[in-house]
Amino acid sequence: MQVLDFFGSLMPRRRRSDWASAVETIRGGAAFLAQGASYSYLRARTLLAGPKLFQDEGFGFALQICKWEGFAVAAQDLILMMEAEMREHLPQDPVVRAAGLMQLYRDVLAAEEVPDHRKDRGWDDAIAEFEARLPVFMEKPPLKTDAICTATALRLLNHAPITDDVRAADKMMVVNNVAFRFIDYQATMRKRLDLVAFARELSGKMDVAA
Repeated sequence: MQVLDFFGSLMPRRRRSDWASAVETIRGGAAFLAQGASYSYLRARTLLAGPKLFQDEGFGFALQICKWEGFAVAAQDLILMMEAEMREHLPQDPVVRAAGLMQLYRDVLAAEEVPDHRKDRGWDDAIAEFEARLPVFMEKPPLKTDAICTATALRLLNHAPITDDVRAADKMMVVNNVAFRFIDYQATMRKRLDLVAFARELSGKMDVAA
């Protein structure tokens, strides 16, 4: 999983609004958020045992699964965040909006290599999961970022190589930490993408998908 240099250079650059740039911003952001949140949490939780655990093959494989499963949901949440900001510039029909967002999600997943533990099934269940989530979000008024990204936090926590009692005790800490990271990345996303202009391209894709 590659992590982009999200802070970029000191020179300002033009915000983009094309489909490929949006796909890469979501893909890279989901990778960055899933890896950063899972690694930082487990380093803090394992304390002095961390360096040895991170070198353990079994722990490392479990961490890879945690990161990738978080990536799949983080990409969903970033798309829902973008849609919430662009809602007024998108088609009003929730079915039309959902169809376009599904296409965006499929392209994001297609831009990332399928991880080893998913080689036999690909991303089909993640796509089905997002397809089931979308109608609920499309029918409601747009939610704030911290309400949307709870799904990523819970998925990371669910797959973290920790015991159930630790999982329960750390739930709110992880939810809050992930929310902070998403809100921070939202500012980066606004600098990278012209969301109003991208809404026009996304609307065109939605009309075709519908």
